[in-house]
Amino acid sequence: MDTPGGDRLGELRGEYEQLEQRLADPALHADPGEARRVGRRYAELGPIVRTAGELDTARADLAAATELAAEDASFAPEVDALATMVPKLEERLAELLAPRDPNDGKDVILEVKAGEGGDESALFAGDLLRMYLRYAERHGWVAEVIDAEETDLGGYKDISVAIKTKGIPRAGSASGPGSSSRAACTGSSGCR
Repeated sequence: MDTPGGDRLGELRGEYEQLEQRLADPALHADPGEARRVGRRYAELGPIVRTAGELDTARADLAAATELAAEDASFAPEVDALATMVPKLEERLAELLAPRDPNDGKDVILEVKAGEGGDESALFAGDLLRMYLRYAERHGWVAEVIDAEETDLGGYKDISVAIKTKGIPRAGSASGPGSSSRAACTGSSGCR
């Protein structure tokens, strides 16, 4: 079983340990800018190093439980639990090691506007908005309506929502930060 980011992960663990030592050095705090930079990098690497440690522990526990389950069937449930945990940790680690966009973790203003198509287009805009709001809710982001022009049927001609990501990455990655998505019109009045 390969660990996602194998060699790179070793380098990041080494860097994390060096940063930890630097943060413990009182001389670093004489330069607030450098201390802030080191602290930010340390905080950035923390989740990666912790997840990698959890993965290593889960793999070792899985190997031990598998060995024990061969001799005693009462360990089988633990093997099953660990066997489902390891892939989840691998996926989480791969996500943490993925290259970051400079805009990751920044708050987002989402604008959804109905196009040509009358009420059907406004209903589609409402469905699209609800999809984005559920996505934000699932990720623990806070969404606040800034401005809305609602139709009688519950759709939106135009709505602006501020999404506060609390510094969590991947908020702007659905289609890329600052991008605009267009959907084909299928309304009764058609598109021109």
